[in-house]
Amino acid sequence: MALRVKGQEVVATFVSADGVEDSIADVKSLDIQFDRDILSEGYIGQTTEQKDDIFKGISGKIEFHVHNADFLDITNRINERSKRRAPGEIFQIAASISFPNGERRRIVIPNVFFGPIPLSTAGREDYVLVTYDFAADDARIIAA
Repeated sequence: MALRVKGQEVVATFVSADGVEDSIADVKSLDIQFDRDILSEGYIGQTTEQKDDIFKGISGKIEFHVHNADFLDITNRINERSKRRAPGEIFQIAASISFPNGERRRIVIPNVFFGPIPLSTAGREDYVLVTYDFAADDARIIAA
């Protein structure tokens, strides 16, 4: 029976120009998608279409529970960068994955850009949840 990777073996890190952002430490989920399109073209004299693919970048989302107000400062810095008022601000997301056989890999997503940022409060017993939808040009996969 093969052992599978669980969420406890994945560490997500959110980094800004100020360094590691500790307020985004209680990560509930991290989705990373390698975006690509399939190209299909038909030609005269051929009975099926030929296929190809094209890499379109990285997208995903990181969801975390709030434990202090610092995340609002980060969200404000994201907003200021979007308004071109903080030109030197750069954000990065990294995920470290420890595999059961002892191997480790890191997925580093530099220069991340963000979409809508919802802040969800579902009910009295639920934790406040913040979601950062993100996209980037590319990611690096490196041995850790």
